[in-house]
Amino acid sequence: MLELSRLKLNRRRFSAKSARTKGRSKLKCWLLSFGISTFVATSPLGCTRSHYRNTADAETNCLIEQKISAASVPQIRPVQVDRASRMFDPFNPDRPPMPEDDPVAHRYMQRIDGKKHYPLWDVNGRTNTTESPDWWQMLPLDERGVLVLDSNTAMRLASLHSSLYQTEVETLYLSALDVSSERFLLDNQFYAGWQADYVADGPSRRNAGGQSRSNLSTGPFSRARRPFSWQRRFASGTDLVVGFANSMTWQLSGPDTQSATTLLDFSLIQPLLRGGGRDVILERLTLAERILLQNVRAFERYKTGFYVTVTAGRQAETGPSRRGGLFGGAGLEGFSGLGGGFGTVGNVQQRNATTGFGGGGAVPNVGGILGLIQNQLQIKNSQENISRLQDNLLRFEDALREQLMKIAPTQDTIPSQQLQVAQARQALVSAQAQLLSARANYETTLDAFKITLGLPPYLCVEIRDPLLDQFNLIGENLIGRRAEVAKSRDQVGQENTVLLNLSTSQQEAATGQSYRTIDMSNEVKVRLEAISKASESISETRRAIVEMDIPEVERDIAKLREVLPIRQKQLARLREIYETEKEMVCTLLPSNGLDDALFATLGVESLPDQLQEELRQLKERIEAYSDRIRKLQSDLKKLASDQPIQAAGSDSPSDDRARGRFEGIRDAAILQSQDLLASLAEDVLALQVIQARARTESVVLPEIDLSQHDAINIARRNRLDWMNARTTMVDSWRAIEVVADDLESFLDVVFSGDMQNRNDNPFSLQGRTGRLRVGLQWDSPLTRLQERNRYRQVLIEYQQAKRAFYLYEDTVWQTLRSQLRNIRFSQYNFELQRYAVRVAADQILVNEDLRQIRETLSQASGPTAARDSVSALNDLLTAQNTFLNVWVFYEGQRRNLDQDLGTMQVDAEGIWCDPGSITAERYLVEGQPMLLQDDTQRSPTPYDLEPLGSAPPVPSTVNDISIAPNSPAEQSFDPSMPYTSSNAIVQPVQESFATGMLSK
Repeated sequence: MLELSRLKLNRRRFSAKSARTKGRSKLKCWLLSFGISTFVATSPLGCTRSHYRNTADAETNCLIEQKISAASVPQIRPVQVDRASRMFDPFNPDRPPMPEDDPVAHRYMQRIDGKKHYPLWDVNGRTNTTESPDWWQMLPLDERGVLVLDSNTAMRLASLHSSLYQTEVETLYLSALDVSSERFLLDNQFYAGWQADYVADGPSRRNAGGQSRSNLSTGPFSRARRPFSWQRRFASGTDLVVGFANSMTWQLSGPDTQSATTLLDFSLIQPLLRGGGRDVILERLTLAERILLQNVRAFERYKTGFYVTVTAGRQAETGPSRRGGLFGGAGLEGFSGLGGGFGTVGNVQQRNATTGFGGGGAVPNVGGILGLIQNQLQIKNSQENISRLQDNLLRFEDALREQLMKIAPTQDTIPSQQLQVAQARQALVSAQAQLLSARANYETTLDAFKITLGLPPYLCVEIRDPLLDQFNLIGENLIGRRAEVAKSRDQVGQENTVLLNLSTSQQEAATGQSYRTIDMSNEVKVRLEAISKASESISETRRAIVEMDIPEVERDIAKLREVLPIRQKQLARLREIYETEKEMVCTLLPSNGLDDALFATLGVESLPDQLQEELRQLKERIEAYSDRIRKLQSDLKKLASDQPIQAAGSDSPSDDRARGRFEGIRDAAILQSQDLLASLAEDVLALQVIQARARTESVVLPEIDLSQHDAINIARRNRLDWMNARTTMVDSWRAIEVVADDLESFLDVVFSGDMQNRNDNPFSLQGRTGRLRVGLQWDSPLTRLQERNRYRQVLIEYQQAKRAFYLYEDTVWQTLRSQLRNIRFSQYNFELQRYAVRVAADQILVNEDLRQIRETLSQASGPTAARDSVSALNDLLTAQNTFLNVWVFYEGQRRNLDQDLGTMQVDAEGIWCDPGSITAERYLVEGQPMLLQDDTQRSPTPYDLEPLGSAPPVPSTVNDISIAPNSPAEQSFDPSMPYTSSNAIVQPVQESFATGMLSK
């Protein structure tokens, strides 16, 4: 509420400031226009190009500032391109050098059709670049020459380099130029010039009298309606021209005479019917001014939408549009009336209000930098999955080596284990291929994103944003720790394989049983020393786990305790919504059938204590590895010195020295090292599972709690494009009156006069030489077929505009309902996917338990062990990615919702001011929409003030409209009251000739 009060106070201050500056801006623009006209009128050759450009910029800035004050929107950057932009032009803007041309086409600029062309094409020089030559030096590159981007930096660069963004700024600028042109047509216009003629007639010319003559004449001249004139068209349609003509002639040969003629005249025409009246005369200026206001609003909405486009990949908003052009004025000249054709006002432009998301699958994909960060995390999850598959492969290879050192119980034991190894290796190769494809797709998407920012694809860009760091369910240190264990396991496995290959298979003569022997050699000693060295790395890894990784997991559990109240509140609210809506008919998202256990808070409450206890037990096991490591190192030292080691399960060393040596190496080196590393890998995996569960349960969704009725009321009061849609529909309605004017007769009052000089003195003007003329001109409306057709057309276009307006409202309803439905879907699905991650992690633990049971019983892996492990790992990968995707989709929809409610605000750099939670209490006061703009009438909605899910009332048939006493038509419209069908204002209007005349 405090933030809401500050927002209202700031808007009041801004409105007061706008009111004070509006008058000053208007006076400033008038003085600027008068100064320009005066200077140009008195200059013999006009002004320089830069003068005209600068004065145009100054005047358009004044016009845009006026509309910014009226629309109560933030400042808009000027049309000039920033020096750091790629679009910056370092050359003289008024005389730019010639860009690089096609050599063949350039010949036609030198000689065409056998004629020499303009010789000064190269006078401004040449350039071979179209972009700023040193823009890249101003990029925020790091010491590697890499552009590191987060969402804020990407937005800054996009507003600086995007050509699409600059085009919208320029369109707004051109729209202000149209207003300038239309104001000029109803402003004072001065025209003045000078001419001099020298005429020489030969003696034989007719009426020359046989004498040659030469005359020199001079006088004012202009291409206006008078040689030297002031003309003005008034808002009522009055056309006034005041002119001054003067000619002085000297005869240089023949009779030496001179003469002077002066004429001061005026002409005033006032249309009374057709072509007169403020509704007709001011229509083009009104349209241009209203379009500029719409474009200021449209640009503000485009600016906020551009942020969503860059960050979430939403389809770009409709920006400013221009109806003017190089036809003069606002581009509406040359048309009889305003209905139809170029520059029509009879159609409402339907705004695009799509959600900006698409894609198949359970969760739609998000674009922009948010989608790139999402892809990064998915790639990271794939890398983690590959690491798990590598661990899985190592476990099966360890099991195969153990089976090779034992007597197989059945003939298919070894082949079955080899099949498990092959399946595990095949799954690893497939996962690596999928990771390679994901990386290629990511780089392709990144190149497309660079184009969106206005950057070249060859630029080296790295996306690094902490927005989704909470979805790093396993810390970087712990991931590195498992990589260390996997590396040691792979190294020890290779050494064990070499030792196994150095052994020799023998067979007892009496029993026929197979056994292995090994001779002590330098190679055997080298392998034993390598295993001993690897055990030192294992010891360092164990120490790092105890001192660094376990405390980090403890912090994650502590964070879970802090977030626990928010989780419980969200689950309780979700259960409340579910219980309320599951039996309703017209809900946004039918959700009956969900398991009530999804909203249970009991398991969440006890989870921190459960994880803490599991972590305590795990810490004790990891600390106990120090004894096992010391024993392994001691045994390896004895084996390297060829001291006998008591075999496992035997009371005394074997009598056969070579056989006993192998049994000692097998039990004390190979099996002991593999068992140690396998146990450590399992505990590291268990530690990762605890951390992943703690972090998974700590993730919460930003709060969004809006009904569709609250959302539509907020959007109705705040969406700038909704205001423009109303404005455009009124433009179409106003066109009816303008076009209907052409159905009337021409009835004009004409008043003119002039005054001449009496003699050769050009200044001897007297009233006795003047003339006054007053007249009345009337033309009957006998031929009005074209006017009739245009009038009928504009009536139909108005009906089309009304339909387009309520279809626009329907589109907004559809968009907001779709977004709220997606938000509700994401809230349910987020809890489902959280549960799916938990179940997938349990599958991995169950597979580990089964493997340990089989190893304890000295059994080979089951026939489906590899497939079960791969399936469990893939399920975890899918659950993690879906869990991430739901949050990212929800975050994208939150930004979309803020944009489509019309409440999104960005700072001067175009960066989003994140509102945090989006709730009805934040934007509504006592159940009523907060008025950020002037409220206007809207169409009634049968669902207004009705409970969610109830059926709309059945409308009654209305044959005619009658206004009863004390009806809404006789009451003033209260903008603070929600508009319903019960307070709709309907006022009948009786048309008459008198009201038509009074309106003019």
